[in-house]
Parts: sequence; C-alpha cells; structure tokens
Amino acid sequence: MEPDKNVIEKKKKGFVDGITDKLIDKAEELIDETTNKIYKSEPYRKAGESMEKVTLGLFRKAGKWWGKL
Repeated sequence: MEPDKNVIEKKKKGFVDGITDKLIDKAEELIDETTNKIYKSEPYRKAGESMEKVTLGLFRKAGKWWGKL
C-alpha cells in the first residue's frame, strides 16, 4: 500500500513549520538580547540625556514665543 500523499505533505509541512518556529524564536531571543545591550550602553544613555536637553530647550523657547504673542 502506498502512503497517502496528504499525510506525507502534512508531515513535511509540520516539519517546515517546526523549523520556522525555531528560527523565529531564535531571532526573537537575539533581538531581545541586543535590545538589552543597547539600553544598557553608555552611548544610548548619553543620547537620551542630550535629547532631553534639546527637548527642554525647545519647549522653553516655544513658551517664550507663546508669551510674546
């Protein structure tokens, strides 16, 4: 007796889906690890501080201009 083609295709599809799921999980783990490294890095912290200073300055200037209108 020949095995049913649908059964073989389902097995292949399940195998491919399993590999795909594993690759997706590995990619997500890598992204999470890289994200944590970036958040903990000194350049990221310095960039955040400089953005806060710039934003504060912009809002102060906007407040001064608003008061002059």
